[in-house]
Amino acid sequence: MAYLVLARKWRPQTWDHVIGQNHVTTTLQNAIQHDRLAHAYLFTGPRGVGKTSAARILAKSLNCDKGPAIQPCNACTNCEEIAAGRSVDVFEIDGASNRGIDEVRNLRENSRYAPAHGRYKIYIIDEVHMLTNEAFNALLKTLEEPPDHVLFIFATTEPHRVPATIVSRCQRFDFRRIKTQEMIDHLHQISKAENIRIEEDALALIVKKADGSLRDSQSLLDQMISYTDEKITVETISQALGLLAHDVFFDVTDMIAEKDPQKALALVDRVVAEGVDLEEFVSGLIEHFRNLLLVSATGNTESIDVAPTYEKRYIESVKHFQAEDLLRLIRILSDAAISLKRDINPRVTLEMTLYKMANLDQTVQISDLIQSLSDIKGSIPSPVQSKQDSASAKPKSSEKEEQMPAEPRVESRDEEKSEGDQSEAENPEETAQSPPETNLVSLESVRARWDEVIKQVRSRKITIGSFLMEGEPVRVVDRVIEIEFGHANSFHIDAIMRCKKMVREVLIPFFGDQIDFKCVKGERKQDSKSSALEDKAKTLEVLGESNPAVKQLIDDFDVEIVEPKE
Repeated sequence: MAYLVLARKWRPQTWDHVIGQNHVTTTLQNAIQHDRLAHAYLFTGPRGVGKTSAARILAKSLNCDKGPAIQPCNACTNCEEIAAGRSVDVFEIDGASNRGIDEVRNLRENSRYAPAHGRYKIYIIDEVHMLTNEAFNALLKTLEEPPDHVLFIFATTEPHRVPATIVSRCQRFDFRRIKTQEMIDHLHQISKAENIRIEEDALALIVKKADGSLRDSQSLLDQMISYTDEKITVETISQALGLLAHDVFFDVTDMIAEKDPQKALALVDRVVAEGVDLEEFVSGLIEHFRNLLLVSATGNTESIDVAPTYEKRYIESVKHFQAEDLLRLIRILSDAAISLKRDINPRVTLEMTLYKMANLDQTVQISDLIQSLSDIKGSIPSPVQSKQDSASAKPKSSEKEEQMPAEPRVESRDEEKSEGDQSEAENPEETAQSPPETNLVSLESVRARWDEVIKQVRSRKITIGSFLMEGEPVRVVDRVIEIEFGHANSFHIDAIMRCKKMVREVLIPFFGDQIDFKCVKGERKQDSKSSALEDKAKTLEVLGESNPAVKQLIDDFDVEIVEPKE
């Protein structure tokens, strides 16, 4: 006898053998028991989930010698003939090859005659959506008022292509994709009965490839039995079918959590070396991050369809991600899936995608930023209080020391500052040795154009321009402009010196390429507006130091704090 493949050998013969379709089997059994059968049924759903098998079982239950019965006996002549496909009362028609109006006319004429042996003449039309519009129209009248001994069962994977006039004359049953665990249990039962040695994780990998189709999973298991006489392992399946274990997807999440681009590139090498289809790999990643998103949203694994061995890993992995991060990652992968279909070198696209995912910063909510800003602003003392504290802590000094303005040392934190930016006037020895220069810039010319200078600085960085407005050019010594600020303007001076290179670039077109400047403290008073501006600038600085993403935002867009309008 010829070898019978597992998909046919283990085809369901009773309602109890139909996997994962309890909502269909229970309804049909009750209809048989209470004699409430419809004259036409429409079975819809994905491939390999039991539509035609359920149609055969229904035909056996109705025409069984002991029936109509809830469960066919599978021992009488009618049951055996229907199971073998040679019953004269049950017609299995392929809608793709019998799709014309002539075939439907013959069906309509033959349906008038009574069944030869059974109680019903049953027509099972598979892939019914392939019939032409003319064929459907020819079937309408017979389908609406068929003879009492006729029953129609239609099966299709594309119900949207069946005319509404046909659907409305049928009882529709939607067959579902079979759950992962149900398929694993069924394959485990087959493996045990067939004396096949296979790992549990290998079964899970086969089921994942089958994508909810029980028939596909049986065919894949059959293929793996032929591939090796030894125990079927995950490695065996990877070699034979070019599939990756589910662990690889968790490697991707670990790579993103660790922000390790090198692992991303190594992972692409591994995927390509094992001959995995890149589009299928990206599709698996999208499903993987979807599972993470569902776990993140629900806090459990009940909403995802994975093997029990991976449920705990999903719970652990989701701790590294926010829901917003997962949404961004899914969007990146979805764009990559579209690009892979048209790119000349899909490997480069995949490498760029994983590299981008590995370097992706975490999402920062605007509400969190506002809250952080409020907390930091509340922790900074007001300028008035700072002055009072400073005055109370200030030691008494002589009247002469009070009158002499101190010129403190101001350090610049600008990384791009070079030694050439240091003013020669700050070093007395070098000033004494350097020769006198001609065409020196006068204080009057500087003051005459100072408003223009501030306007140019504000166009580049508004906060620095605002700080310069609090100072005043008081003297020019050897082409070095001295800008005087009040004693309370230390923060202004520090901020300006950090951007010294930028300020000097603005000064050069006005006063020549040898021009320089320095900030000194004097007796200028700080008004309330300046104090508020300094307070806001301090708040921004603290906020930027506490969060790198905020600092990048401040630097790139020259952020400043504004008061809300009442």
